[in-house]
Amino acid sequence: MSSIARWLLVLGVAACGCGGSGGNDDRPDDGARAIDATPPVASGCVTDVTAGDHEYRCGDRRVDARIPPACLAPGCGLILVLHGDTGDGLLMDAHLKMRDLGEQRGYVVVAPTGPPFGFGRPGSTWSSSEDANLVDIVRQFASVFRVDAKKIHVTGFSRGGFVTWRLLCDHADLFASAAPSGAGFGNNFGEPTCFQQGRAPSRPIPIIFLLGRTDASVGYATMTGIRDAAVASYGATGPSNLAGDAAFVHARWTAGDTVIETLDHAYETVDDGPFASARGHCVPGSTTDPYAAQYAIPCRRPNAFVWGEEVMDFFVAHPMP
Repeated sequence: MSSIARWLLVLGVAACGCGGSGGNDDRPDDGARAIDATPPVASGCVTDVTAGDHEYRCGDRRVDARIPPACLAPGCGLILVLHGDTGDGLLMDAHLKMRDLGEQRGYVVVAPTGPPFGFGRPGSTWSSSEDANLVDIVRQFASVFRVDAKKIHVTGFSRGGFVTWRLLCDHADLFASAAPSGAGFGNNFGEPTCFQQGRAPSRPIPIIFLLGRTDASVGYATMTGIRDAAVASYGATGPSNLAGDAAFVHARWTAGDTVIETLDHAYETVDDGPFASARGHCVPGSTTDPYAAQYAIPCRRPNAFVWGEEVMDFFVAHPMP
């Protein structure tokens, strides 16, 4: 499919004549720059089109985003980052460092904050009623910054991981690949989870998935269950082990040109911190304060891998075909 046709089909905007290469190169496409070097034009909730860190208001939602200088020209990618319960966009990014990684590798990074969590707790959450808003936010940023439609990705942790499963299942035409973490079957507000009851993506979208063996918030069995259902749905073979030790295994299943990868770990939160009871419900490689008053979900170090870096590497390696 041509770049222009993909813009019309996926983003629903007029062709700008600027697409990207769609290859595995993680830099904005130089050809796109040569075709259209005009600056982006503000539209919708994207009111500031300068480079840097910005806070936007998209409807009722705060959206924090970083626009790398290189992404003022067409051809960058875009990553949607979704927090879990009691978190927010910036706190989630603090665990993943996705804005920093996006600036290095040529991706606009968009980190929205959901509605208040409630129950006397700080931070925010997500429900399935927000999914359409999140897709609209992605489309607006993608249109304004003329991102390569082959390089739009989504990642989320915990409640944000459940949203990620739904988005990859329902919007495989928009997202090139996905990285759910700390989320599995269930907690889907009465709806079938992806890969349940015949619900599956329209194409076998590449997935990298983080599972904590002692996750006390979600449950390991719910995560292995959705992993196995995804493997079965794709007709994938495997696993082959890419790396590992006693504390983690990086495995891969393959189905033609598509892969499902998992990082299955035994790391846990610090045992005297505010999220001690979550145990394996944590982010490996996070350098945030494990005793912070809000959203203190780093895994106790040392960890053999950094989840944010693994996600970015996977996204770069898996653009839309």
